[in-house]
Amino acid sequence: MEALIFDYDGTLSPIDAPRERAFPSRELASVLEGLSEKFLLGVATSKDYWFVKERAPWARLLGLVTGLEIVAGDYYLLAREVVERGRSEGLERLLHMYPWEKCVFVEEKRSLEKRLLGVSIDYRACGSEPEGLGSFLDEAEKSGLYVLRYRGSPFVDVYAARPDKSRVIDVARRLLGVGRVYYFGDSENDVPAFEKADVKVLVLHEYNRHMVRVLSFDYIVGFKDLHRWLTDVLPH
Repeated sequence: MEALIFDYDGTLSPIDAPRERAFPSRELASVLEGLSEKFLLGVATSKDYWFVKERAPWARLLGLVTGLEIVAGDYYLLAREVVERGRSEGLERLLHMYPWEKCVFVEEKRSLEKRLLGVSIDYRACGSEPEGLGSFLDEAEKSGLYVLRYRGSPFVDVYAARPDKSRVIDVARRLLGVGRVYYFGDSENDVPAFEKADVKVLVLHEYNRHMVRVLSFDYIVGFKDLHRWLTDVLPH
């Protein structure tokens, strides 16, 4: 069995779309639905289950909150570090210590059981970095939480445990018997998954041109051309 595993933001959905419009295009959704009959399709995303479940109905494998939670067929997995070290509770306490400006969107990423696994601090509506963000990130790192910054992007992520999208590929191989894995992504947090995939496909858009130099990719596809590539180039 072969698997196609996709990042979500910037790969399936426009990187700068507001949350309520963050969906794959109709053309891409149609292609993915068709491919689900021939491949195991998955999503590996920084988003949580509550965001993804209606946006990727064709996916049999969900790698959520950057690999901290995985739904794979009948299996459900949660990173042990989240539970053992009480970091979820620490992140919850820290988050509510900081009053954010109205222009800041704070996205809470919760598990199926509503445990806080991560947060995104999105300040693109502010025009500049909001007051208090640096202090918040410093405190998060001192508390043993994991901070991800993205080059040139007006948002940061903080996680309760070590984020690693490559866990999704490990689970696909060990539990679901997957052989060849195609991984489609667009940013630095996709690098661990790219490194374990058999075929690396970089989805290129205006914010990630630097990624071309990060790894040696098998294919580089423009974001708007992904549905055509899946139809015309992907071996069927």
